[in-house]
Amino acid sequence: MKQVLRIAIFYVLFFLFGGTFSVVLARNGQSDKEILVLNSINFNLPWAKNFYWYVHDELQSRGISVKAESLSVPALIDTMEVKAMVTHLRQKYPLPPTAVVMIGDPGWIVCRELFDDIWKDVPVIVTNSRDRLPATLEVLLSHASLTETNSVPAEKWRQGYNLTTLEQHYYVKETVELIYKLIPDMKRLAFISDDRYISEETRSDVKQAVEANFPDLSLDLLSTTELSTEMLLDTLRGYKANTGIIYYSWFESHNKDDNNYLFDHIQDIITNFTPSPLFLLSSEDLSNNTFAGGYYVSAESFGDSLLDILNRILDGEQARNIQGSVGGKESAYLCYPVLKSHNIPTYRYPDDAVYINLPKSFFEQYQTVILSFLAIVIILIVAISYYIRILRKAYGRLREAMEKAEQANQLKSAFLANMSHEIRTPLNAIVGFANMLPDMEDKKEMREYSDIIETNTNLLLQLINDILDMSKIEAGTFDFFPSVIDVNQTMEEIEQSMKLRLKGNKVTIAFTERLPECALYVDKNRLIQLISNFVVNAIKFTQSGSICLGYRMKDAHNIYFYVSDTGCGMSHEQCEHVFERFVKYNPFVQGTGLGLSICSIIVERLGGKIGVESEEGKGSTFWFTLPYRTKRSEFSV
Repeated sequence: MKQVLRIAIFYVLFFLFGGTFSVVLARNGQSDKEILVLNSINFNLPWAKNFYWYVHDELQSRGISVKAESLSVPALIDTMEVKAMVTHLRQKYPLPPTAVVMIGDPGWIVCRELFDDIWKDVPVIVTNSRDRLPATLEVLLSHASLTETNSVPAEKWRQGYNLTTLEQHYYVKETVELIYKLIPDMKRLAFISDDRYISEETRSDVKQAVEANFPDLSLDLLSTTELSTEMLLDTLRGYKANTGIIYYSWFESHNKDDNNYLFDHIQDIITNFTPSPLFLLSSEDLSNNTFAGGYYVSAESFGDSLLDILNRILDGEQARNIQGSVGGKESAYLCYPVLKSHNIPTYRYPDDAVYINLPKSFFEQYQTVILSFLAIVIILIVAISYYIRILRKAYGRLREAMEKAEQANQLKSAFLANMSHEIRTPLNAIVGFANMLPDMEDKKEMREYSDIIETNTNLLLQLINDILDMSKIEAGTFDFFPSVIDVNQTMEEIEQSMKLRLKGNKVTIAFTERLPECALYVDKNRLIQLISNFVVNAIKFTQSGSICLGYRMKDAHNIYFYVSDTGCGMSHEQCEHVFERFVKYNPFVQGTGLGLSICSIIVERLGGKIGVESEEGKGSTFWFTLPYRTKRSEFSV
């Protein structure tokens, strides 16, 4: 029973991460060629995500279909789970793809049997390949350190297949030399890694490079095989500023059934415990000012090497005839703000490095904010003029009926009072901080003011969009364009777009409940607007936990949609007024107070009902129902 439960959990994980990145896109007439990308772990790693989307977008622009699956190999427990995953792939892709890109050797070890039957002779490119691999599948699943007895040359796993390799080389010597340039008094080097076999191999490479080229440098190999996360952070806190630190990865699992093994938890906090900058051996996103950088191949450069091989395969060349190679062009990449924050003098910065987040001139730094501000002011004037014109037309029509004139005038006054308040708040912030910017000399304070201006311009833009929607609704020009849609596909699209709004890994979004198939005659854009408003609202008030969206048949004539979260929740009294205009229960959260009101009107126009169920401290569930229609003759607005 426990084994069955493990397999079920694995399938959920496989669908969650595999489905997230399983995309088939085409443009200007899609060809019949299809590239399948299989990731040995998942796409939560910034390098894997950036590399995949770079290759994906290039192939998509040429009309080539791309699909991706996360194999989550480190989470596999035994051969039964491996067989379950292979069986799923066999059923999901009965027709062989044009080519397969395998990110990492573990994926090839697990999936190799597919290339003995249904995918026989399909060209394979194994990226991030190594020279030695676990001798058996059992060794791979055990996460044991590789030795001469339990490993074999990689060629033994690849022999006889239509396969080539693209190696990701780690430039350890060059990275240490780069650190010496920035920290010339370095006495100790710490290398942070985990218990995966790829990390074991990399630790060995680091040790050999240091012993061969820097014999006087003390080396600390900090690994999950010997340290817990708490012990690692305590160790880092005890280092001096002349210690060089290279961060590789830190995948830690508290028990063998913990699927959090697939996430690197400490990247966001580790810099708070290190006295010196964090350097890297492989490409990461330096724009968030976490890592100092290193000497490595960027994800884009590595992607170009992969695209060169794919082009040769797509032109008819067999992968087995393409010699394995090292991917990309290496270079030094450094994050300027991180180096400055550690008080490293600029004269030590290498001239030939690629610098991220270099300081810009005042106009370069704030031209987007300034131009956005001017555009917002113009749009605001146009929007208000447009709305005033609508009000005047409405007032002219109501003037014929004297008994309703006073009521219309009161509505107009109330609206303008509300709008005046809502517009004045962000506008005052924009004008005030914009006037203060030229007098600021502290870059950090200038950046804070710029962020405040940008936040308030976004708030104004959202306010204008809501005003326009509300204006169209009240003027009777809010159009609906119904058609028969695939509800599952639409909900998956919403799930994908909303995940991009998440910051960090504390909140998850998942499409959790669905019918096997569901066709609905409805305006797709309005349905997306309804669900998206609910999800965006949930993101604002959910600091950790999950956000679930789904639908089901309420009865034979109505379909029930919902978005549920684990956020702060609301009181019963707040629930009664949440769909009214300009209702905001937290003044410190961005928003206009019109989104849920617009949702209520849309649902009403579509013939449905809307509501919310909530409890303070335990989250909320926003829902609405729509009549279940499957053809045009049943629709009316």
